[in-house]
Amino acid sequence: MRQKMFLNLKVFWRLLVSLSMAALLILIVLLARSPGGLKARTYDWVRETMKKSMEIKTYNWYALEGEYFRVKYQPVDASIARLVLETAEASFSDVNKLLDFEPKMTVPIFIYPNRVSLSKSFGWDGAINAMGVYWAGAIRILSPLEWIDIDNEESLIATFQEQGPIVHEYAHLLVDYKTHGNYPRWFTEGVAQYVEQKLTGYLLPEPVGEENLWYSFSKMDDKFDLLPNQDVAYRQSLLAVEYIVELKGFGAILAILDELAKGQTIKIAVESTTGLSFDDFEKSFKTLKID
Repeated sequence: MRQKMFLNLKVFWRLLVSLSMAALLILIVLLARSPGGLKARTYDWVRETMKKSMEIKTYNWYALEGEYFRVKYQPVDASIARLVLETAEASFSDVNKLLDFEPKMTVPIFIYPNRVSLSKSFGWDGAINAMGVYWAGAIRILSPLEWIDIDNEESLIATFQEQGPIVHEYAHLLVDYKTHGNYPRWFTEGVAQYVEQKLTGYLLPEPVGEENLWYSFSKMDDKFDLLPNQDVAYRQSLLAVEYIVELKGFGAILAILDELAKGQTIKIAVESTTGLSFDDFEKSFKTLKID
């Protein structure tokens, strides 16, 4: 592993930054109407283009290279970059094995020193209330120095490894690459939480309010991030994945991912895997209680 300063990239790569959002939106509309194979290839191209644009925008950041990951950071986070890289490298094989998929590229991780800078990387105002975000082939995380007590180095390391976002966001990345982006938000969130709990033991706090009032999966499909009780939405995602595992084993989750990779809808994928109609699956799921 080595540390280096990225130099200015060639003008050709700079041109990628100038790709307008309008052009990307047109591509996204086209891929949504395309046959499965073309849709997948178009999605993959858009994702890789956006990932390259991120690399260009951060060309002057420092970089720490590993076997599977590359961590990019600013000077304020120099002391924490190696911990992030080592945590990611250590999780690589376990997450790959669980989800039966291995990416064929170096995975970029970008460290942002505070929530405002993390938000601005997406062009958003305010601050993201998250420690990590997966988007377009890259993992972006909030600096551990921002949310962990840095006075105790041993505690800092253990806390980041057990509660940090690396395993969760890397699971999102694998779902995205394995299915070529063909998944509903609730399913990838449930899978990521399931993997995180299995490998690190971390579980999000229980929801507060609206106890046992589940959202319809149609709302979970279309408006996941706009649902009024995000705690319930996140817990419902995890419990839905756990319910499928209870019915048919974790192999059913892998089978659903395989069906999604072929271009099937989540409803057809769940039906063919569980043997239940999606309506029956939803009805039986809603008998569960939050615990």
